Amino acid sequence: GFKAIMRFVPQPIVMAMVAGVFLKFGLLAVDAFDKELKIALAALIAWVVFSFWKPVARVLPPVLMALLAAGYMAVEGGQFALQGELTLQTARPEAIHPVFSKAALLDLVLPLLVSVLALQNAQGIAILRVAGHDPPTNTSTFMCGAGSLLFGAYGSVNTCMTGPVNAILSSSGPVRFHFVGAYLWAALAVAFGLLSPVVTRLALSVPESFIYIIGGLAMLPVLQQAFTAGFGGRFAIGATVSLIVTVTDLIPGVNVNLLGIGAPFWGLVFGAATSLLLERRDYAELIAAGNGAPAPRRQDEEEPAVAEAAAPKALSGPGPGRTPADAGQLPGGPIAVISPAPGPDTSRVLIALREKGLAYRLVEDMTWRPGEGVSENPLNRNPLVRFGGGFALYDPRTILDYLETVRPVPALMPSDPAEVFEVKTWEALTEGVNAAAVDLYIAGARSEPAEDPGGDGDWIARRRTRVRDGLATAAARLGDRPFTVGAQFSRSDIALAAMLAHLDRQLPGEDWRAAWPALAAWFEDIAGRPAVGAVLKG
Repeated sequence: GFKAIMRFVPQPIVMAMVAGVFLKFGLLAVDAFDKELKIALAALIAWVVFSFWKPVARVLPPVLMALLAAGYMAVEGGQFALQGELTLQTARPEAIHPVFSKAALLDLVLPLLVSVLALQNAQGIAILRVAGHDPPTNTSTFMCGAGSLLFGAYGSVNTCMTGPVNAILSSSGPVRFHFVGAYLWAALAVAFGLLSPVVTRLALSVPESFIYIIGGLAMLPVLQQAFTAGFGGRFAIGATVSLIVTVTDLIPGVNVNLLGIGAPFWGLVFGAATSLLLERRDYAELIAAGNGAPAPRRQDEEEPAVAEAAAPKALSGPGPGRTPADAGQLPGGPIAVISPAPGPDTSRVLIALREKGLAYRLVEDMTWRPGEGVSENPLNRNPLVRFGGGFALYDPRTILDYLETVRPVPALMPSDPAEVFEVKTWEALTEGVNAAAVDLYIAGARSEPAEDPGGDGDWIARRRTRVRDGLATAAARLGDRPFTVGAQFSRSDIALAAMLAHLDRQLPGEDWRAAWPALAAWFEDIAGRPAVGAVLKG
């Protein structure tokens, strides 16, 4: 089905096409300043002010305030040109008797089918995956077709997973609450449809610049996300070609409309063809991994050994948090994550694997045995991760660096060097707190007092202070931001979330939520990401 087709369309090339389609919104927003400076400036100021005013922005979204400010300026300047008296009217759907013809099927239906599947649905699916969702591709496509059949009987447009709508709905707020916006949007769509005579007159009464600036501001975070996902790693040449072909729609006199199908579709085709020719290694890895589909195993084929000793317990992943592709594996083969009990470091690795859409087996077993001499885990660090071909890594930061190298999309490290070291500073902070919390946990489990290496009697007090100072530092540095570093989810968010989750297990008497409520609220929001919640709360 459509899901199988999407597996072999590289995610960066799709997101580059999305960036090309959405670029129009940004360009029109800039044009609004030339046409109606007061309206555009009022919207921009309101958007900037409420974007920085985080506590209020949670209740009054910046785009909504920009809309109100621009609307006020339009009314104040007499640019709200409503013709005649506005009366309440409802739409009256009329059934249309269809007439079928071979010419219409070839000239209209086929191009429309390709456009809807390859453009609108592909955009929506790609955007939702980048946001951390796992949309059911085939089911969504079937429902779009069923809706088109129903509404087509009344002369309506086809139903599809439009890119702009899904982009705006998933651009802010906790992932687990995005469905609220979707339900609200659906309710408003029904209301607007019923009141379409009134809504259409109102929409035609506002100046174009009003629509341009509001649309541009709403799409700005989404446009940035699309460029980051499209050009953050592999398939860079194909993504560039996809973007160039797609934006030809924006150039007067240039019209890539082969076979009646628009430029965005051909952007995908030419971008993928370019990658097949010039980025064959990237495509080979994509095909080897099925872009997320593990190769089917024959019934008579033995399961590969994960550990020399029998694994007491094995869990498979990833689950709901797969992004941007379905559960896949690296070209070298399956991944085994070995740890006696998932601690914060193991949780960090598991979340990263889920975010990157990589399948793994979690094996609860010892990663090191005393006296074994030369070892693949000589420092007894958890977890030990075995990749295909007998390759193993045991340091959590080294494992995460390796994953970022071999699976750069979606990126969990920023591209700005200063932000990279900010992420590493966060990781160092959380690792220090984790180490102190483990010491306190072990000390509390002993039946006799813990040893005092410093000899000053304050061994436990010093570690408790380290935990509390670390939490205070994290809360102060985080503030009310949604992410620890920059505007995107990264490894530092994973490290902080894992630290907080395991504090509850290691130090149940440490009520950090009461002491730092903003930190607690951040943890609940970030745990709404499917990959994070599945590991830390699953």
